[in-house]
Amino acid sequence: MRERQILGFLSIYRLLSLSLARGITLLPFHLHSTRGTASGLELVPRSTNLCQPLDLPGSNGRESDSYGVVFDCVDIYRQPAFDHPLLKNHKLQIPPRSYSKSLITHFGLQESCPDGTVLIRRTLKEDLLRARAFRGPLKPQKDQSFTPMSYTSTIPGQHFALLLINSEEGSKVQATGAVLEVYPLNVQQGQSSSAQILLVDDSSNAVSVIQSGWHVDPDHEGDTQTRLVTYWTADDYRKTGCMNMLCRGFVLLSRTTTPGMVLTTGSIPLNMTKVVVGDEVVGYFPKEIISGMSGGTEVQMGGVVYAPPGQKSPPMGNGIQPVHSGNYRAARFTWVAAQGARIANWTVARDVADTNVYDATIME
Repeated sequence: MRERQILGFLSIYRLLSLSLARGITLLPFHLHSTRGTASGLELVPRSTNLCQPLDLPGSNGRESDSYGVVFDCVDIYRQPAFDHPLLKNHKLQIPPRSYSKSLITHFGLQESCPDGTVLIRRTLKEDLLRARAFRGPLKPQKDQSFTPMSYTSTIPGQHFALLLINSEEGSKVQATGAVLEVYPLNVQQGQSSSAQILLVDDSSNAVSVIQSGWHVDPDHEGDTQTRLVTYWTADDYRKTGCMNMLCRGFVLLSRTTTPGMVLTTGSIPLNMTKVVVGDEVVGYFPKEIISGMSGGTEVQMGGVVYAPPGQKSPPMGNGIQPVHSGNYRAARFTWVAAQGARIANWTVARDVADTNVYDATIME
């Protein structure tokens, strides 16, 4: 008899429907972490527009963090995003400065980039090789019955437990957010574990998605650290988009914080059209690259794990059994919000072998 391993769950509660927001803005959500945690997005580029390694115009010095990752300080107007053909006439959107020096030590850097530059994780040849070999994004498949059992993963070995919030036809979610808790996880080579929030617009054949969170993925990252992750696509993950800065499109604004950076401690708010860590605006997804996306028809948030088929899967959340066992110490998404749309329905979608191992439970 196979030994049961308690792998964890995500408890999702306090669903809120808030007032209409202008444009596509996503409410900040906090990520609470302890040292060595894992969560976020486990997506890698299908794009043919990958950035070239080591060649960064306008670079002004390099920084290494405590984990050996190398960063460059690049002229804000000469960053790779503006090489994207759709951003040729894009006007940089610079918010009021919110730089906090305390963020530097949180993420292992000794000093910030100079004024007029942005921090970018250097893309190495190894990063591109790992990206091209990656297994692909989370794409739950569903049928019209809209029941938890009607969702499956498109990737063998991948399991998920998600809250899905769907808007009524003709109405789009303008903002979404939650508070995520993150804990240390034991994730082995070949495995990954993540927590994420996605805003999806599938009102046309060109499905657009923007997403953010964090993950641990030794095969893709080359280590087991928790990293800030972003992802976008304008065509359902076919040819456009990528994770972090592995292709052109995501516009950087910060001198201290950047996608791909290790996150170790603290309460980290994120905002998805604008990605915000603490009070620092990291960057944003320009509308030009996401087909003028004006909101989302669906919000997805929850946990995703992967292991090669037939092998033991890694923990999800914090590795504690689901709440229906009477244990309320499992990882939680709290203060869940979907704003600016008439909500048609919401449900939990699971692609799991055993809900005593992985599950998501909505708590009123």
